[in-house]
Amino acid sequence: MKIEIVTILFVAIIFTGCNKEKFFDGPDFFQDDIESYSTLSDLLLPNDQYWSFTQLTRAENNITIDTTKVHSGNKSLKFVAKKSDNDGASKSSIAKQNMAFWDGETVRMSAWYFIEGTNALEWLFLMDLEEQAAIGAGPGMRLALVDNKLRVEYKFNEKDITQQTGQEIDFPRNQWVQVVWEVTLSQKNKGAVRLWQNGQLIIDSKNNRTLPKDILYFQQGTKGMYSSCEIGITANSKDNNLTIWVDDIKFEKLN
Repeated sequence: MKIEIVTILFVAIIFTGCNKEKFFDGPDFFQDDIESYSTLSDLLLPNDQYWSFTQLTRAENNITIDTTKVHSGNKSLKFVAKKSDNDGASKSSIAKQNMAFWDGETVRMSAWYFIEGTNALEWLFLMDLEEQAAIGAGPGMRLALVDNKLRVEYKFNEKDITQQTGQEIDFPRNQWVQVVWEVTLSQKNKGAVRLWQNGQLIIDSKNNRTLPKDILYFQQGTKGMYSSCEIGITANSKDNNLTIWVDDIKFEKLN
């Protein structure tokens, strides 16, 4: 009981004695065209100089620097993942952590994707925006491919944001596709979500809660911000094995 009281007091002192935006300060811009790397280890330097970590949840999953398919320049990231199964999600992804996007700000994540093949990929996840926690990540939002159409899925209790019924646009396969995702952050219903596919606005949703509500900082939850941007095969479907390429990545604050 005494340990719990001390812990609560310690947390209270930290967050009442300083501005949490200063305490959890981090960059709000990161861009990578993959041109300066030769191997995956080149991306993962200490202190989040470039990327922070990878998720490879199957022995067969891998991420490589590739020169066979590129959107621009000479190199891209190639992600390979086995299909998910009852043992859990199959992931082949890379994340940039310790960034800082706060309530009231608009964050934009953009990248070019090349998804190989035309097989079914129900509930394939391609891009995650969330708050990192001591283990894994806290609740956030992510882009999912369902019935070959992009949607925004929540990792907290909010309804998915889908394309307008009757006007949905399929995700092209075996070609480069630009995905641009903007989220105006709000713990109340004052946020907004916009999603472009190859320059076409396919989701434009207002009055959304785009941040989970506050809970104690050392638990799964949020400090009223997102700090982790993840890209690649953030979770494969249960339908088929998958290979994709990603190039010209950018994470940025717009206001």
